[in-house]
Amino acid sequence: MSALSHVALVGLPGSGKSTVATVLARRLGWDCVDIDSDVAGKAGKPPAAIIEQDGEAVFRELELSALEEALQRRRPAVIACGGGLIAQDQARRLLVDSSCVVWLDAPDDVLVQRVGDAGGRPLLLGDPSQQIPALRAARRGSYQAAHLRVPVDASIATVTDQIMHALEDTIRVDVAGRGYHVEIRPGALDDVALHLPSDASRVALIADRAAVEATKRLSESLAQAGREVNLLEVGGGEGLKTWASAGRLLTRLTGAGIRRHDCVIALGGGTVGDLAGFVAATHLRGVAWINVPTTLLAMVDSSIGGKTGVNLARGKNLAGVIWQPRAVVSDPLLLGSQPERSYRSAFAEIVKYSMIRDDGLGSMLDHHLDRLLRREPDVVAEAVRACCEIKAGVVAADERDLGVRAILNYGHTIGHALEAATGFGEAVDHGEAVAVGMRVAGQLSVNELGCPDEDIVWQDAMLHRCGLGTAPFVDAERVIHNIAFDKKTVGESVGWVLLEARGRPRCGQIVPEHMVREALAAVAPS
Repeated sequence: MSALSHVALVGLPGSGKSTVATVLARRLGWDCVDIDSDVAGKAGKPPAAIIEQDGEAVFRELELSALEEALQRRRPAVIACGGGLIAQDQARRLLVDSSCVVWLDAPDDVLVQRVGDAGGRPLLLGDPSQQIPALRAARRGSYQAAHLRVPVDASIATVTDQIMHALEDTIRVDVAGRGYHVEIRPGALDDVALHLPSDASRVALIADRAAVEATKRLSESLAQAGREVNLLEVGGGEGLKTWASAGRLLTRLTGAGIRRHDCVIALGGGTVGDLAGFVAATHLRGVAWINVPTTLLAMVDSSIGGKTGVNLARGKNLAGVIWQPRAVVSDPLLLGSQPERSYRSAFAEIVKYSMIRDDGLGSMLDHHLDRLLRREPDVVAEAVRACCEIKAGVVAADERDLGVRAILNYGHTIGHALEAATGFGEAVDHGEAVAVGMRVAGQLSVNELGCPDEDIVWQDAMLHRCGLGTAPFVDAERVIHNIAFDKKTVGESVGWVLLEARGRPRCGQIVPEHMVREALAAVAPS
């Protein structure tokens, strides 16, 4: 994971890359790099002359070299790319892996009017009204790699505002193949259309039927962006995550005519995101999807990392696939109507992050918990961002969940087993189950690894302050039985995530069953 440090503007001739880059860089307080200007400065002649005298291949080599230098700058920068730069395979990989790529797009007639007689643009010589559509067709596939597509048939100020809003409080998740961005701010719901693949003519909006206002608002904004919206409403909750539900949604996607270049959008809590992502991964062997979480739990945890799937009778999330979203858009204003129990449940995951990474989140909870519980949007956004930064860093280091990513399961060994033991119903929700699991794991951490008592005392006290201090009735035998089906196994044994100290998790810890029983009995009634 990394904070945004480079924004690259791409687009056809006349889209205003250099002008927008100058204004955007000034507003961000970043450097501004114009690739064409850098190439001209080093070559001693303008790009048009290089192409005419030395050939386009020579210009493309100089262009790529200038991009590499721009991306190596220590200071953040807005980069205005030449129109054809992203069409180079190596350049496209560099841009997508190292920056937020913004495609400035406008109708052909607007671009033709802007370039005039195409003076100084050798690739448009002749008739720009014919050359621009030809360039668009040739480069369309390359522009698909952009993270954002922003219409530029409005004023420079309007275009810059749109980009600024989409970049505000955004973090980057670095994964192999294509990094993506998590936008976290009040009002971010209005930016979802900017993240769509540019060729997506149809959108399947898989929405929790409880999110009535958000569904209406998002559907209208997608329609205004020229997309055909197919609304597929579902009921949230763990009961949604079944093979049958996945099959029904796949049938509906086929019936709606969702094609490979189209997009699925998940609007709802974690279960909606898990199922929608799984459906997106399997429809036509994979279509793009955007996660728009509407619950605090989904915002701080499940929306990031690409884990999708369904539950089986033996346990939670036992079938699924890792399919990273194209983007995640978290709008704290959507949390205003979330039921109190569900909202407070998310704090189990927030406290978990403060235990596995001691990087200031715990201090935020100490000082601002009351404001978080009151759902003040700016403070909620700060907490969501802190959790997402921790998770994004872990995911970047272990996307396929083969090593360090296991630390995210602190408290989940008992938590998942408890959910399975209660039938994935309403008796115990995910956060409540994880809170029990953290208290058990905390005791085991003290007993097995010598974790300081005060670290676990802080954890348990914070869970209590968050309204997660009372454990539900636990059928200990059923919980112990379900632990055996946990995904984090070492040989024939379950590997626990325990703490040497706050911020120092250790994975794969083998714990004798009698100690688990003792810790569970001390934490939860049975």
